[in-house]
Amino acid sequence: MQDNFTFIDIHTHHFADDASTAVYRINNVAVDKDTLPDNPCSVGIHPWYLHEDGKFQLQILYDNLLTNPSILAVGECGLDKITDTPWETQKIVFSRQLQLSNEFSKPVIIHCVRAYQEIIRLVKDAKMIQSPIIHGFNKHPRLAEQLIKQGFYLSLGANILNGRQDELIRSIPLHRLFFETDDSTSPISEIYMYFCRVRKMSLSALKMQISANFDKVFNL
Repeated sequence: MQDNFTFIDIHTHHFADDASTAVYRINNVAVDKDTLPDNPCSVGIHPWYLHEDGKFQLQILYDNLLTNPSILAVGECGLDKITDTPWETQKIVFSRQLQLSNEFSKPVIIHCVRAYQEIIRLVKDAKMIQSPIIHGFNKHPRLAEQLIKQGFYLSLGANILNGRQDELIRSIPLHRLFFETDDSTSPISEIYMYFCRVRKMSLSALKMQISANFDKVFNL
């Protein structure tokens, strides 16, 4: 990555520059909803915004992956059991995006609501080349351990600041970790520093580890 003075935010819906700290962002873009930026981004079909059978959106995604070097990852995409989108359609479109992740050698950033076992199974069936990333993970350390054993990376967001995920912070393997702001207004630097306080480690060491993780997963 650039240098270990940079905060890496792998998933954000905020496109504004941060004037106070050096931040490397991956902006999230929903196919057929958001405008594709020139800066680094991930592009995917979110289950909330899936139209009909998703074939038209999948074609748009394929065309963009083929032609736009700014796209560093597929996603966010995934499964969500509390949205109105038909379940079988969600699974088909998510599986196709896993295939595109393999085809274009780009990691996939996953949205998951009450569907972790189904996500694990579909990722396993896809024989993923790139390590998948669960974004906004805020569940129990036992689930984190299960996902990590299956090859997933976990991205933690501003919800760690509420103090209810300290056990997860203390137990998560550093080599399977990312951070994100998602749609939070909390700066990414605050998320990093809170993690460091709970984990009792230096900010520079954490930045270096996240940078190494980023280089490995995003092939940079």
